[in-house]
Amino acid sequence: MAYEDLLKSVEENAHEKEQELRVRAAAEIREVKERAARQAEEIRQARLDETDRAAASERNKLLYLARAESKEQLIRVREAAFEKAFAAAGHRLAGLRSDPKYPAIFSRLLNEAVDTLGEGACVLHIDPRDAALAGPALAALGISPAVKTDLTTAGGVVASIMDGSVIVANTVESRLERARDLRREEIHAL
Repeated sequence: MAYEDLLKSVEENAHEKEQELRVRAAAEIREVKERAARQAEEIRQARLDETDRAAASERNKLLYLARAESKEQLIRVREAAFEKAFAAAGHRLAGLRSDPKYPAIFSRLLNEAVDTLGEGACVLHIDPRDAALAGPALAALGISPAVKTDLTTAGGVVASIMDGSVIVANTVESRLERARDLRREEIHAL
């Protein structure tokens, strides 16, 4: 009987050991599964974060490009409107001589040019169509500069000192061009 008891005891011990190993193996399996699940979740979250960053980056890029394109289009539209307005002004000013106020305008343009040059002898360049207006305007100023009818303009004068080193262009075209430059700067500043 002692032999049978010994066998039974060994068998029970082996059974307990087996149970203990099964419990430990099950715990290790659970632990490995949990660790794998955590790692999988971390990887999944990292991929989601990476995808979110890529999507945000792409969205920002597309927004930037859309804004830049919109800004360029707005600039083109403004520039087209600007050019159209100045072309219309140029057409209107081309017929300035037919305006009854033109003699006064011519006198004022001549006076501004001469005042800009200051005291001293000067040469006035005028359009031949303004020759009849120049005499009375100069007489009103009390000066008698050299007058050359060698200019083609919609109106106004070009004045220079005798040696030609200082020139004042006070024509309709030059004033329109100065206004164009000034307004273009204002528009681009917007």
